[in-house]
Amino acid sequence: MSGAPVGAFSDVDLQERAAQVLDRWPSAGLAGGVVRDGSLKWFLGHGVAEVQSREPITEETVFRIGSITKTFTAVAVMQLWEQGLVDLDAPANEYLRTFRLIPARASFRPATVRHLLTHTAGIGYWRWPSDLLQPGVGSGDRALRSGALPLADYYRKGLPVEVEPGTKWVYSNHGFAALGQIVEDVTGERLERYLRAHVFKPLGMEHTDLVRSERVRNRLATGYVLRSRGLKPVADREIPTPGGGGMYSTTADMARYLSALLAGGAGEYGSVLDPDTLASMFQPHLQLDPRAAGIGLGFEPNEESGHRTVWKRPASFLGSSPRWW
Repeated sequence: MSGAPVGAFSDVDLQERAAQVLDRWPSAGLAGGVVRDGSLKWFLGHGVAEVQSREPITEETVFRIGSITKTFTAVAVMQLWEQGLVDLDAPANEYLRTFRLIPARASFRPATVRHLLTHTAGIGYWRWPSDLLQPGVGSGDRALRSGALPLADYYRKGLPVEVEPGTKWVYSNHGFAALGQIVEDVTGERLERYLRAHVFKPLGMEHTDLVRSERVRNRLATGYVLRSRGLKPVADREIPTPGGGGMYSTTADMARYLSALLAGGAGEYGSVLDPDTLASMFQPHLQLDPRAAGIGLGFEPNEESGHRTVWKRPASFLGSSPRWW
């Protein structure tokens, strides 16, 4: 999904770029779109959502959106900040009731909410070293998910803070799981219910959810892996960190989300954030290396070909195990 003007690319250019992606990563189905002037101006639906039924990919096909979930969790946290319910520079443990962040050394400064939002809380990519031996361990944190573990159980030993907060950066799903839990512990609402009421509804995102509910289940694309004998459905697992990557959405709904971000936080039926708040999320809040653009709150500012950009880094961009920086 891109926020670039369609005029910057021809339809042929966009088709060619999609073909290049498919040449490198063959897929049963792919959806792509470009937003301009507040709406989805270009859409590509390639392949099928389910091989046996041959159901085609459309703007309403539901996909897991992975780490883009983190931006929604960040929006929720910043809504609480606007209401004075959360202080970004207060220790995260002041708001966490379900589990605790456990520093490796007593001398560490407290990990703050801002540290969590910028991936600098000292929380690693892996919860415990033993997780390396148990790929896919755990499940989602809601009863609607098969074999679900509540985060209180998943982090029953606490969530380790491995290095001094604010000194190093590492991509952390667990840090955003903690942010999602802060939203729950402060509001008393389950994260999926909070997001439906305060983010999805104002933006008109009717087929987006954090859990596999009726909003998304009937339109959900099947995941496949390419083997020598063709496409094989992948094991259907939920991740253990919903606030870090558990969401489902469609191209049409994500276009509504992107349009709202480009419009200063205003959606079809209301606003999710004040424009100044959203603008601050797009600004660098920490710059550990002067050569880098810095780290925003749930988003990452950058520059490309002389144009200011804001993006969301996927974990796969860094490899399976991001390093401390």
